[in-house]
Amino acid sequence: MAKVAEGIGNNYDEAVKDALNKIGLTKEQVSIELIEEPKKRFFSILEHKQVKVRVTEAEKVEPKKEVSKVREIKEAPEEAVELAKKNATDFLKEYFEKMGVNLNIDTKYEDKILQINVTGENAGIIIGYRGETLEALQLLVSTMVNRKKEDYVKILIDIEGYRKKRVKVLEELAAKVAQTVVSKRRSVTLEPMVPFERRIIHTALQNHPKVKTESIGEEPYRKVVISLK
Repeated sequence: MAKVAEGIGNNYDEAVKDALNKIGLTKEQVSIELIEEPKKRFFSILEHKQVKVRVTEAEKVEPKKEVSKVREIKEAPEEAVELAKKNATDFLKEYFEKMGVNLNIDTKYEDKILQINVTGENAGIIIGYRGETLEALQLLVSTMVNRKKEDYVKILIDIEGYRKKRVKVLEELAAKVAQTVVSKRRSVTLEPMVPFERRIIHTALQNHPKVKTESIGEEPYRKVVISLK
């Protein structure tokens, strides 16, 4: 069972030191939670309230090699790409017709990926809340196109440049939250995101000197947690 101790002090560092002395561990061996800190109020100079923290022994995890389950993207044969373009386009046209929307579908094979860009009036309804409908549609098209095929063709669907715009927004969010984590010294859990969005957060902060990221939970409620290293 993990060791837990609380410490108090006139400031954060003193409180942490107090807790570490009680638990007999170093800062690298625990996670730290700020429980209580003085709130600035009018006439607060007359008050003397100390900082309180809780330290918890970190779990000891045996290092193990992770087996990557990510499919390696290879250059697909020209015939496979052309067939994938036709099947994907036909499927999307029928899908959009059933939805009652008239949209343009452009395809190009670049960087080992069949990129499908959809444009037109009311194209936004295909995106869904935070791209959930778009992600589901992309998975559906990819599954259909690569069904019973040896030559895998990676599919990427975008709607009116939504993905590019979303990347910028999420990169800015990642930077802002990372700054909050460092200044407040506490972890922040973001709202549930689709895989595409979580990857943006992880990539944006992978080289950050002070914070780390991890995904927790199960789909469709999987979230990214940003915490101190």
